[in-house]
Amino acid sequence: MKKAFVLVWIVVISLVVIANTEAKIEMRNGDVIECEINMESISFITDYGELKIPVSFVREIVFPAPGNRVTTLNTVFPNETFGGFLLDEYISISLLGNPIRFHKDAIGKIRIYNDSQIIAKEVVQANLKTGDIFYGEMLSTGIKIQTSYGEFEIVTENIEGMEFEGEGNVLTKIRLKNSSEMRGTIKDDFIVFKLLSGSELSVSPGKIRSIVFLKEEEPIINAEATNHEDTSRPVSSEETKDISLTDSTSHPENMVLVERGSFTMGDTWGEGESDEKPTHKVTFTYDFYIGKYEVTFDEYDEFCEATGRSKPSDSGWGREVRPVINVSWWDAIAYCNWLSEKEKLPKAYDSKGNLLDKDGRVTTDVTKVLGYRLPTEAEWEYAAHGGNESKGYKYSGSYSVGDVAWYSSNSGRETHEVGEKVPNELGLYDMSGNVWEWCSDWYGSYSSSARTNPYNNSGSYRVIRGGSWSIVASYVRVADRDYGSPTYTGRYLGFRIARTVY
Repeated sequence: MKKAFVLVWIVVISLVVIANTEAKIEMRNGDVIECEINMESISFITDYGELKIPVSFVREIVFPAPGNRVTTLNTVFPNETFGGFLLDEYISISLLGNPIRFHKDAIGKIRIYNDSQIIAKEVVQANLKTGDIFYGEMLSTGIKIQTSYGEFEIVTENIEGMEFEGEGNVLTKIRLKNSSEMRGTIKDDFIVFKLLSGSELSVSPGKIRSIVFLKEEEPIINAEATNHEDTSRPVSSEETKDISLTDSTSHPENMVLVERGSFTMGDTWGEGESDEKPTHKVTFTYDFYIGKYEVTFDEYDEFCEATGRSKPSDSGWGREVRPVINVSWWDAIAYCNWLSEKEKLPKAYDSKGNLLDKDGRVTTDVTKVLGYRLPTEAEWEYAAHGGNESKGYKYSGSYSVGDVAWYSSNSGRETHEVGEKVPNELGLYDMSGNVWEWCSDWYGSYSSSARTNPYNNSGSYRVIRGGSWSIVASYVRVADRDYGSPTYTGRYLGFRIARTVY
């Protein structure tokens, strides 16, 4: 999220920039539309200038809720965000080849599936008092400052950082590259920047909180992650490992035991979206198993062959031990029921998608469901956190997203074989990234009240969790939430299985 102070940090993101206009639009009436944006740029105005940002640089636009007049625009650069007003009255899209225009007042949010972009040269990070952050070149070649001992003009290339205070006669602290510091009143009316997305901005010093001059750095390599070898992940059908499940009285193969306990559900890092709040305590009074890996094509194809179902497309990327994609929520629970019957367990779902207990009666009590099923949303987040072994990581198993997740900056725009990244504290793989995962629950708002064994059994959309190969890092955080129609299929959406321990 927006920071009130500046940290000098290293930006390490993809070396390849691939423009992509695939998007998801969330309408105010609750509709969710997967489409392509048919616009070259977005026109946006802030209280410090007007921007024209190419669509290939936009990651998200969040339109104002009732009572809030400010629209937020986030770009493909880390933390770059602008608050203001969209000047375009209409958003033009293509839906299954059909051109459509939506008035901006009908839209709640637009997510554009663009890759993160590299900051490949020395630039400045400008942090404004509004909370906005942007990157670019500083076109002002010098800064005039009046100190108690004289007036000076300091060449920009000699500056390491600047901090601003006040609105009129803005007090400024300038840190120089030779470790000197100077304090005084800035005399320039405007500081001129050229954004990495192309727009020029002339910003009054009174609107700036700080400017940091960033340097291009070599990527930091996590030696532990680089040397990590995973010898236990599923193997392809051409290899010899049997990944079938054992009988119901033993620990199922390729599933991980998650022991009962409590955790705080929702965003705890201060950068979550509104649907991740309020945070609340969740307690589990039962243990459960959850899939060590996302369900693979090998596993799902066996189900299709046994039941005569059509096999889903692999989008040309390959099958075997890549996670299955292009499956709906209904497809996922059909797989769960087939697996239960195969292992001589009671089915977990009826034909309407209701949970069933061991006697075949509809229930909302997950502790009474014996068959294979999708994890509840709370189970999923608890397991992704690491259960009772949690170290509080931002992503599932690490603070470093690249260690544990295939996402937009490292995926090459496709899925990867399950289990190639570092697991989390419980030994679970790909809980962050690779493919989004269906959960059992209907999507709904959080409450601040403590919950025990929660399961949401009503709504219009089913929960999906974990982020995918197509999404930026902030959406593969453990707390991030999303949802989809239970009939929806996509090349970035799969699932993993779960089961209550009896």
